[in-house]
Amino acid sequence: MSVERFVGGEGPYTFFVEMEDSTASYDFDFYTRVDAPMDSLVRMGAMPLTVTWTSPSFHVFREEVYMPLEGRTTPFSRQVRVPYRAGVRPEEWGPWTLTVRPVDPPEGLRGMGLIVKRNKEGF
Repeated sequence: MSVERFVGGEGPYTFFVEMEDSTASYDFDFYTRVDAPMDSLVRMGAMPLTVTWTSPSFHVFREEVYMPLEGRTTPFSRQVRVPYRAGVRPEEWGPWTLTVRPVDPPEGLRGMGLIVKRNKEGF
């Protein structure tokens, strides 16, 4: 089973993630779209993201990751989908909050999306 959500605008982008099934692991992908002229799209590298996880008991974990801005390109946009984490089994089950803050986002960034896939273990 998978769930996806896209949040538009400039960010930060906040997602509420239910991880309450202790018999499952979870995979996460980020996706976005950048609308810009072709010459700008060609020069794009990786976009740094500050990712903050807040547990159900309000413990905070923060990291910086890089999202490669490579993907399907049309003359005026690029669609990107990249894996973020796979096989996650949280220490604490329940509703988590994931906040993604792009660092120096490219002009034309339309927002950020999150795909959550629940993997049933042993079923």
